[in-house]
Amino acid sequence: MRSIISRMAPLVLGALVCLALLGCNVIRVSFNTSLGPEDVTFIVPGKTTLPEVVAKLGAPDSIIDSDTGVVATYRFFDVKYSRVNFGWLAKPWTPVDPDLIFSRTGLGVDAFQILCDSRWVVLHQEFQRHLIRPPFHPYPFQ
Repeated sequence: MRSIISRMAPLVLGALVCLALLGCNVIRVSFNTSLGPEDVTFIVPGKTTLPEVVAKLGAPDSIIDSDTGVVATYRFFDVKYSRVNFGWLAKPWTPVDPDLIFSRTGLGVDAFQILCDSRWVVLHQEFQRHLIRPPFHPYPFQ
């Protein structure tokens, strides 16, 4: 009897974990092309020009004047949504469909900026991550 319980325990535990994960969903959407350090390795400050960067990465979202030249900015947005329904666990044993939902949606604004001199040569490059931080409020609490 003891050996049957010890063999069945991992199966029952695995089934409960799978059942709990059925009530979860995570969605991630990116607007514009997300850039990472591996995408900008070709940029060498003092040698690479802005037209070379535009040829590889495409047109920047904005170009503004600065005291030493121009600043080109590439922006990309990352939307994440997650939802967990803990009521899903009780669904097989109750006559009603219970919902106990925790969810969160967040919008992350990231940017990649390039500082160029008056001859359009790249002087500096910088990633700015999570410019807007939404507060965390798990539903239904505020």
